[in-house]
Amino acid sequence: MNIPIYQIAYKIGIHPTELAKIVRDGDVTGEVPGNNPQSKDAWVDLLSLRNYYVWIFEKGQISEMTYQKAIRHIDNAIKQQK
Repeated sequence: MNIPIYQIAYKIGIHPTELAKIVRDGDVTGEVPGNNPQSKDAWVDLLSLRNYYVWIFEKGQISEMTYQKAIRHIDNAIKQQK
């Protein structure tokens, strides 16, 4: 379940450049061709992104409100793709 980075980044409270960095670092499955996170070809896997947010929440790196907002938007995007 892939979604363009520019479509999900702001909804989950992160800048597309930051999400692209997470993808390039290998924390989330995706692709950022030409290092351009605004490209329509730059994508992220929703299930991988959801797991990443669970992981950083469990580590205490984000607040519960940020976590719940991100999970809600990711789950809504997953439902729309089915």
